[in-house]
Amino acid sequence: MRRWLRRAAGAAALAFGLDVVLTLFDFAPDHLRLALLVALGVAVIGLVSDSLGEEPPAWRVEPMGTGGVTATDPHLASYVRILESHLTARTADTGLRDRLAKLCDERLARRHALTREDPEAEVLLGTALLRDLAGPPRRLGREEIDGHLRRIEEL
Repeated sequence: MRRWLRRAAGAAALAFGLDVVLTLFDFAPDHLRLALLVALGVAVIGLVSDSLGEEPPAWRVEPMGTGGVTATDPHLASYVRILESHLTARTADTGLRDRLAKLCDERLARRHALTREDPEAEVLLGTALLRDLAGPPRRLGREEIDGHLRRIEEL
């Protein structure tokens, strides 16, 4: 409502100013027509500016840091790369199997002072994980990888 009052006051001032200027230049304007023309122009400009809105919506996405999650942790980037290559490769490679074996060895040594060859390690790791670590490399599904990683984390 205030916008339209300001626009009406601006239209009146503009009409008065145009009337004064036209009278100074000896044009003898028709006051009513001039006022209606200015009111029409201000109304059209007001409607167009109202329909366009005041500010467009902001669609900014805030970055998660300078280089994302994988750029800040090279170990995580390496693990992600190994998992992606294993899941997209046509044939099984030894990269994932070797990395899982290394994780098992580190976790067993730190937490339990064991190696994979110890009988207690078989109980902790489970037969499926030990079979995949000791046997020839094979393609593992997402569920198998997830299960193996959960088992290693629980050590």
